[in-house]
Amino acid sequence: MTRPYFRRKGDNSSPFSNYVFVGFLIGVLYLFYQVIHPFLTDIFIAIVMAMVFYPLYKKIIKLCRGLKIISALLTLLIIILVFLVPITMLAGIITGQSLELYKKISVGLQDGSFKKILELHVTNFNHLFDRWHVDVQTLRLEEQVGGLLKNLSEFIYTQMASLAKGLVGIVLDLVIVLFICFFLLIDGENFINEIKLLSPLELSHHQRIVQQLERTLKATLKGSIIVALVQGLLGGIGFWIFNIPSAAFWGGCMVFCSVIPLVGTGLVWIPAVLYLIFSSSLGMGIGLALWGTLIISGADNILRSLLLKGEANLHPLFTFLSVLGGLIYFGFLGFILGPVVLSFLMTMFEIYKKEFLTEG
Repeated sequence: MTRPYFRRKGDNSSPFSNYVFVGFLIGVLYLFYQVIHPFLTDIFIAIVMAMVFYPLYKKIIKLCRGLKIISALLTLLIIILVFLVPITMLAGIITGQSLELYKKISVGLQDGSFKKILELHVTNFNHLFDRWHVDVQTLRLEEQVGGLLKNLSEFIYTQMASLAKGLVGIVLDLVIVLFICFFLLIDGENFINEIKLLSPLELSHHQRIVQQLERTLKATLKGSIIVALVQGLLGGIGFWIFNIPSAAFWGGCMVFCSVIPLVGTGLVWIPAVLYLIFSSSLGMGIGLALWGTLIISGADNILRSLLLKGEANLHPLFTFLSVLGGLIYFGFLGFILGPVVLSFLMTMFEIYKKEFLTEG
């Protein structure tokens, strides 16, 4: 007995077939998400990198007479030599100083040398506060500072150990990011055009999204990341000049503290000033205080006014929360990815206000 042959009537799809197609599409999209899920962070970083360095790529492609592959390779080479190599070297210095600081703190807590130093400084504090009849011993300064140093040393050890264990993974992620960025530079415009064709949004919305996203992203990178890196560099140089131990490590700490509203890098260099005053000399402490006030903190005001001229500046509170949340969710890369996610959100809010709230 032969099986009956059924044939569709006409070429129009029925509602049932549309539902089946949507179901298949959702299933395939889910499977595709599972495939690329391990690389989502790498893809996100590559997209940001391609957007930031795309103007450089366009200038190079003019010099190379339209040779896309060579232009993209030269762009990546510049990124590696100008940015990645110095950052890698600096990260190595900071890592080495972090481990050295951890060893010093651990040994000092075990052999009692920190206790002797603290007892000496407590005596100096007592002489200073005698006129106010305050006994620093009642503040349990030794116990509090010792506990702080212990927690700091444990944090440094944990972070550096995890960084060392994940070194191979970091190198692999970097290769993947550069590989993705290479193709985004070459075919980025084609990818955007395909997204425009598949998207249900209007073409004017797409154009506004791209323009506003570039504007907000540049403002975020300039106003947060570049300023933070410069302040950390100036802070490390100042600590080196005034003989603060582990200057590069503390400069790295200033990079992250620079996004904290109101306090900023002062959270690091103000305790260093007090350390110099009570352990070294008053002149050195005053010198570092002037460096921190005029150079480190002054760079924030000067750079923001120069870099953000005509750009949308993000609120410091939002920037701080995005960096803090990014560090918690993404790790160290969250210092960059957090503000970038914030820039995406601010872009969508800006488009929503212009397109849906200002009309009528």
